[in-house]
Amino acid sequence: MKVAVLCIGDELLKGAVVNTNLTYIGQHLLTMGIMPVLSLEVPDRPADVTEALQYAMNHADFIITSGGLGPTADDLTKQAIAEYLNCPLELDPRAEQAVRERWYSLKRGELPLRFLNQALIPHGAEALLNECGSAPGIHIRTNTTPEKHIVMLPGPPAELHPMFDNQLLPILKAHLDNRLHTRLFHISGVPESRVEERTIPILESHPCLSVAYCASPEFVKLFLTSPDSLCVESAEQAVRKEFFMEMLSDGASTVAAEILHLLKERGATLALAESCTGGLISELITDMPGASAGYLGGIVSYANEVKRNLLGVSEETLRKYGAVSAECAGEMLSGIVERFRSDCAISVTGIAGPKGGTPEKPVGLVYIGVRCFEQSLVAEYHFRGSREQVRARSAATALNTLRRMLRGEKL
Repeated sequence: MKVAVLCIGDELLKGAVVNTNLTYIGQHLLTMGIMPVLSLEVPDRPADVTEALQYAMNHADFIITSGGLGPTADDLTKQAIAEYLNCPLELDPRAEQAVRERWYSLKRGELPLRFLNQALIPHGAEALLNECGSAPGIHIRTNTTPEKHIVMLPGPPAELHPMFDNQLLPILKAHLDNRLHTRLFHISGVPESRVEERTIPILESHPCLSVAYCASPEFVKLFLTSPDSLCVESAEQAVRKEFFMEMLSDGASTVAAEILHLLKERGATLALAESCTGGLISELITDMPGASAGYLGGIVSYANEVKRNLLGVSEETLRKYGAVSAECAGEMLSGIVERFRSDCAISVTGIAGPKGGTPEKPVGLVYIGVRCFEQSLVAEYHFRGSREQVRARSAATALNTLRRMLRGEKL
């Protein structure tokens, strides 16, 4: 199966909105062993939409579009594609009822006719009802030879994600040429190049296997895919053995989720003292449902006086070693444990940039302190990249260090 993705909207091309929909679609297709053959970002102009659609249909069996299905004047995707396929728009009873219910559930008063335009569906197409918004998605089977599928999804991620998961994925699975078996692993604390290097012997002993890698500061996603289920099962065991200490548990999709699971297992608590990460670690933790079971809270001690007054960092330490130092990180760690009476803690202080560095303390210098019950350590790191990358890598390293300590590693 060949899949193409068309993301429609002037805001994407202007850079006003980051195209997270393509990221979401690509990552979830990859779990099925599918990588799109192409993706296009298209402005809100009918001629551009139909030109992109024609190009995509020449290269793919399934075309997924996002955006342009709402009630405003620039939502032209549906009309453009319907005209291109010569499929007149018709009022779909199920879609009309859903649109009306959505409008009145928001208590907006009288329903304007333009809002009801969202219930117009191309003749012969299937409406995909929207659980989180008003604009239905649309599934079209073309009358061409060979048959093509066009699935139009709404642009807002909060609407696209559930429609993709609950309605589009079953359609895709029903039309896979060959059933593919996949496994996904999250490997933390190992660079992508090293993950690939350590995976090569596994691939050599499983020639029917294909592999894909997706790196982030937090971990490397490792995808295994094969039409042979026994091949995937055998390779899975080899991967689990190779990356035993670095691999997140099956129920965890983030390092923060794994930490919360491990804290719960041990009946432990966590507190944070952040400086250069500015609360990013706390955000990663509290993004997880049920975080309050193990996470007590934290202090974002950006200014020296906050480090001194709230965390107990001594004036002498700040004067002699500076806020960006192993000594300061150690006292931040002790201070947060003492004030929150937590079993585990993290402290981070550094220079995220792009300015503020010196030859002695360059941009990217970060000190991370981690305490897990009676085990404590403070380590120096030099992270490369932008301010955002330094902060993200600091947070990922801090969390992964705590994860390893909670799993019983002696660091």
